Amino acid sequence: MTIRVFGTSRLPTSARKPRDIIHVCRLVLKNEKAESEGELNVVFLDRRRMRLLNKRFLDRSHDTDVIAFNYTEDPGPVKGVKPFGDIFISAFQARQQAAQQTHPVLAEVLFLTAHGILHLLGYDDSTARQRAVMFRKQESALRAGSLRRGAARRR
Repeated sequence: MTIRVFGTSRLPTSARKPRDIIHVCRLVLKNEKAESEGELNVVFLDRRRMRLLNKRFLDRSHDTDVIAFNYTEDPGPVKGVKPFGDIFISAFQARQQAAQQTHPVLAEVLFLTAHGILHLLGYDDSTARQRAVMFRKQESALRAGSLRRGAARRR
């Protein structure tokens, strides 16, 4: 899989770690047994652009932290699926949420990246139970890669 990271200049210097971001992507894909060919882009946006994206594609007028778009039909959470797509992360929300949770912005960025990958794999977080499943999987990937910096647990 080709993984590219864009827009890290929107993050604080301490969180500009494309190698860690790519590593988390690979860890989540491996944990889900979904490593495959394809292309994955992780893009950090400013607050205004993220809100525009949220409005245009999800018809929501508020801040959001992650939006993920598959290049293919939604396969559901199925092992062996070829996940590829784009993950858009709000640099603004990453900073805000890191401050609220009192952990480094990098920890939040890695958490949000893992969250976006799971969305690309078909996981949903619209219910408390679904969120709990996703958060467990995110934490597991971060611990497996020794990338858990501070308490990355949220909500």
